[in-house]
Amino acid sequence: MSKRRGIEHRPTGGSVLILIALVVAVATLTPTVQQLIGQRQHIAQLEEEIALTTEEIEALEQGQARWEDPAFVKAQARGRLLFVEPGDTTYVVVDESTPQAPPDPVDVSVEVHETRTDSGELYLDSLIRSATADAPQETP
Repeated sequence: MSKRRGIEHRPTGGSVLILIALVVAVATLTPTVQQLIGQRQHIAQLEEEIALTTEEIEALEQGQARWEDPAFVKAQARGRLLFVEPGDTTYVVVDESTPQAPPDPVDVSVEVHETRTDSGELYLDSLIRSATADAPQETP
């Protein structure tokens, strides 16, 4: 068996046709694959947004459910609007870091007297004032 040297291999018509078919296939599929990858990334982004929105909705629903509890509503009214129950004693805490002028002496009576007020009117007035009041400013 002798080996032939110096013989060049020429592409045949079939191999050229297969090469052309491969180039056309790659050129045709490249935009489709890129579009598929882009769509998958967009879907992943939307799924993440859906998960975040779902968590926010659940938190809002839990907050709304708390407002159905009368004890929670009462606690919020006491804390935010400074409501008190009849017979409660309220205290005002004064910040000692800022100097305060000494209070004027107050005449104290030893007589017991009953205050005649309409609790419904006071409640309505308190609701109106709380709805129209400015938000408290936070101090740093």
